[in-house]
Amino acid sequence: MKRIAFLLGSLIIQSIVYGQSDTMTLYDCYRQAEKTYPLARQSGMLEKSNDLKIKNLNKNYLPQLNLNGSATLQSDVTELKLNLPAQFSFIQFPQISKDMYKVTVDVNQSIYDGNVTGYQKKLETFNLQSDQESILIELYKLKDRINQAYFNIFMLQQNEMLLNSNKNQLESKLKEIQSAVTNGAMLSSNADALQAELMKIDQQLIETRTDRTTAFKVLSELTSSTIPDNSKLVLPRVQISSTAFEDKRPELQLYNIMQTKTGVMKDMVNTRWNPKLYAFGQAGYGRPGLNMLSNDFTPWWFVGARLTWNIWNWNLSKNEKKIYDIQNDIIGTQKETFEKNIRIEATSGLAEIEKLGELLQKDEEIIALRTRITHTASSQLDNGMITSSDYIARLNEETMAKLDLELHRIQLVKAKIAYLFTLGKL
Repeated sequence: MKRIAFLLGSLIIQSIVYGQSDTMTLYDCYRQAEKTYPLARQSGMLEKSNDLKIKNLNKNYLPQLNLNGSATLQSDVTELKLNLPAQFSFIQFPQISKDMYKVTVDVNQSIYDGNVTGYQKKLETFNLQSDQESILIELYKLKDRINQAYFNIFMLQQNEMLLNSNKNQLESKLKEIQSAVTNGAMLSSNADALQAELMKIDQQLIETRTDRTTAFKVLSELTSSTIPDNSKLVLPRVQISSTAFEDKRPELQLYNIMQTKTGVMKDMVNTRWNPKLYAFGQAGYGRPGLNMLSNDFTPWWFVGARLTWNIWNWNLSKNEKKIYDIQNDIIGTQKETFEKNIRIEATSGLAEIEKLGELLQKDEEIIALRTRITHTASSQLDNGMITSSDYIARLNEETMAKLDLELHRIQLVKAKIAYLFTLGKL
């Protein structure tokens, strides 16, 4: 019990020290990553791009102006030849030049485009929603990578704390043994064994600290920030309020958007075959003008209206609608498959949470037994009844039991976080 109290006291003291330095929670990492991850900046870019696309589509309602010019030389032209009586031989018919020139300004104004532009604007809106939802999905997946790095660091920190605690106990015991060796009450091999074990712990601490530093660098990259490797990570407090299946993953929203978009594309098929009405006009200058028999450069203009309507398309629209129906069914099966996989993951996650909860209860009992065994071994070593190797074995068994407790405690929180991630509730 004394060693448990010592360990708990050590953890509390270190928590206070860390509390005075930099601390970071898992949710701090989420928020930082959402603000600074490069992909997050795409949302604003997509909105600007969509605004420009909508503005361009609105131009379809404005008159379209085209400036045209041409110069041609042709091999023959229209010619009037009439057999007139001799008394009318003085009449000369105009000779049309074979070279022709004209410059025109053509104006086209859509009056009714079959609602094509309206549906194109709807599609652009759904494209924006789809792209933004894809960004949210990738940012949400980023949380899982942060979880892995965060809990890896946390386990390494806890491992280091327990190794230091174990080292302190061994150093204390080594002083007692060295005193006994000096007084001739114990063989020096016992002190050597403890010294070798301390060196082994130093090696483990080097590995742990190196791995922790590396893990902090990974977390820093994921959050696009500098996180000191002495930062104290806070173990989240997670409560599973309900085990009822409730899927809130962003992928589902994307599937819904895709299905709605497919429906709009199906409706848009009709617009391509709707009647379309345009007004048009032309103003020009050249030779010849509207009077083809005049050989002079003249200006001209005309206005009019045009109606186009493809009244029979050989069932193309019907087949296209069937294609979109099939695409909608495909998206539906993808959505159903995704939900099924999420349900399977959630079921496995709940089982893992329940298992770790039971393991933690056993860990407490095992630690109590291992602590008593180590306490007895310490007394036996002091009395020369066992060797230092025997004592080290008992101490390591106690340490491993405490490591298992810390590992299972962290794994339980991680399992709860993973369960919430699976359901889209993070």
